[in-house]
Amino acid sequence: MERQTRTCLPFDTLASAAVYPRSVQEVQAVVRAAAVADVPVWPVSTGKNFGYGERTAVYDAGITMVLERMNRILHVDEKLAYAVIEPGVTYRQLNDHLKQTGSRLWADTAGSTQYASVLGNALDKGRGLTPMADHFGALCGMDVVLADGSVLETGGGPAGRNEVRHTYKWGVGPVLDGLFAQSNLGIVVRAGIWLMPAPEVFDFAAFEYKASPDRLGAFIDDLRELVMCRALRSHPHLANDFAMMCILAQYPHEMLDGRKHLSDEAAARWRQQHGVARWTFGCGVYGSKDEVRYQKRMIRRVLGRYGMVQFIGAAVRDDWYGALVRRLAPPINRLLGKSPEFTDVMLPAINLFRGIPTDEFVRQAYFKSHKSKPKTDVDPARDGCGLVWIGPVVPFESGHVMKVLALTKTIFDRHEFDFFVEVCVESARSVIVLVGVFYDRHDPTDAARARAWYDEARETYVEHGYPPYRATVMSMTGAMDANPPAKALLATLKHAVDPRNLIAPGRYGTPAR
Repeated sequence: MERQTRTCLPFDTLASAAVYPRSVQEVQAVVRAAAVADVPVWPVSTGKNFGYGERTAVYDAGITMVLERMNRILHVDEKLAYAVIEPGVTYRQLNDHLKQTGSRLWADTAGSTQYASVLGNALDKGRGLTPMADHFGALCGMDVVLADGSVLETGGGPAGRNEVRHTYKWGVGPVLDGLFAQSNLGIVVRAGIWLMPAPEVFDFAAFEYKASPDRLGAFIDDLRELVMCRALRSHPHLANDFAMMCILAQYPHEMLDGRKHLSDEAAARWRQQHGVARWTFGCGVYGSKDEVRYQKRMIRRVLGRYGMVQFIGAAVRDDWYGALVRRLAPPINRLLGKSPEFTDVMLPAINLFRGIPTDEFVRQAYFKSHKSKPKTDVDPARDGCGLVWIGPVVPFESGHVMKVLALTKTIFDRHEFDFFVEVCVESARSVIVLVGVFYDRHDPTDAARARAWYDEARETYVEHGYPPYRATVMSMTGAMDANPPAKALLATLKHAVDPRNLIAPGRYGTPAR
């Protein structure tokens, strides 16, 4: 049971039992047995959502249902660019399958571990980086086990013979799919997910912000216009210096000088050791030769006003030119003042924008760990790492973004944590201001400080009208408290489909037991 409740959060519950079904029929059997015993069931796919809760339920006792053994790729349609998969299918598994079958298709991936569930991340509204970054938006047609053990097919057509359930989202009548995102109305056991045809040309732009801090707002607005006119089609993360350093190194405790977080002077020295700019991002460039030529021209023209732009996508080519670029990268980066660690993350970063998963970036969870960052077998929850994420959704407009950055910096300073932020392009109209705290999970004082930071951040964002795009299990039960009519409607729906409150009670604002 300890394995089922490992988490990076300053939060602990303990399950009574765990089950690992291999089929839809076994999921149905568990749900029916739980109803007879009146025991709640907490379903998870693979439980690799580090920093949000992993496999941990919001309550003690109950059954944890782990769906990782349901890991079949049931179908890949090359012509219509979609796959049908089960919840145990990981990003690595899907990517490997497409490669091994010679597919022309790419699957988007998450920036977390390669062993995370494709469906699990999508159902939690997780995000990626390619033009298919909206993971829930890529789902089309689900099979859902309800609390009475029956199976619902979404898609709005004739059950069992709907030829368009994985190609047409809207069906006939109300669209039901959204009811099962961040939800406890049922257990999704199968779904279609749209994929992306490999582009004729791919490149990658690496950008470092060199302008003065007072121009950051103008930069945000110009970046929006690049996305709005589709000159930038990927979904980059604009990372501040501290976010970059978490990827490249582990915490420099020797630079604290008696403080709980780095002084501005110490942070600047540390940043310079690795050649990290105050803000950095990478973005993929996709399309035909003419489309890519246009995108690169626009990216250079707009981003060049604020810093350095380099197109380095050739580094992942398999030909002689790609080999040459890879060979020249270390000496060129040394001349630019970059550390070897900076060069080491270049290829994994580029490949993320090609849908190729990696564990390179989830290793940042070990930032304040007493253990060194592992090269393989990365499992922050098992290894006792402390990490908490929260990401308010913000209009993609400088006034809003700068306001949220200022609010966030104040909260970090008040709780004496180092300021970690990534401004993630959600669409041409919204960004997710992803912020995180790394802490020592073995230190009760540090854990309490991390919990207090999270609670204040969440309350502040909601109060100012910027709701987090997903919740941790620490706040899940109250996730809908700021919208009483919506919470009441969800409670009504929950009572209608799950009157005994068996499936994940307390998940995303619906009633807890």
